[in-house]
Amino acid sequence: EAGEPEQAPLSLISARTVMRLLRLACLALAVHSSRALRLVPTEGRRAALGRGVAAAAASAAAASAAATAALRPAAAMASTAAELTGVQAGFDEAAEKRARYQAMQKDYKKAWRKQLSNLEFSDSDGEALEAIKAIIKLIREHGNEIPQGVRKQDLDQVYKRVQPNLSKPVRMAFLDLDGLVQKAVTVKDLRADE
Repeated sequence: EAGEPEQAPLSLISARTVMRLLRLACLALAVHSSRALRLVPTEGRRAALGRGVAAAAASAAAASAAATAALRPAAAMASTAAELTGVQAGFDEAAEKRARYQAMQKDYKKAWRKQLSNLEFSDSDGEALEAIKAIIKLIREHGNEIPQGVRKQDLDQVYKRVQPNLSKPVRMAFLDLDGLVQKAVTVKDLRADE
């Protein structure tokens, strides 16, 4: 009939379709490498394309599935065996030293809290000055460090409460204490000379 377009031979349709399917398989493999790609054409397409195209599509799907399986990461291998057997050398020898340090820290913290309480509940400038000097003495005796687990914020809160009742010399003494505590809680530069 004169009005219908001329159809290409079956072999050209098959070659084009096979190329398209291969391009599609490569694209799908690149985009979705963790999923198996199914490129099986529908029954209507299979009938229209013929047996050669269906076989090519099936082989492309098989190649895609094999390539996907090859690209998947292998199962993680973890060794759960203990690296160390027993206690490290020197750990038991240092147990007594650690116990002494912890007892010293406990006593230091108790003395710190007592003097901080003395400052908080002081009735006169003399008592407040005595408590401040005792805290300064404690810090210096322990290597210019405050006890573990104590915050500068605790000292600041007590000072805010008692500051209006303190005279100027006592406030100046507290500023010395505050500077010492600030230096103790500040991260130290190991390159600096001490």
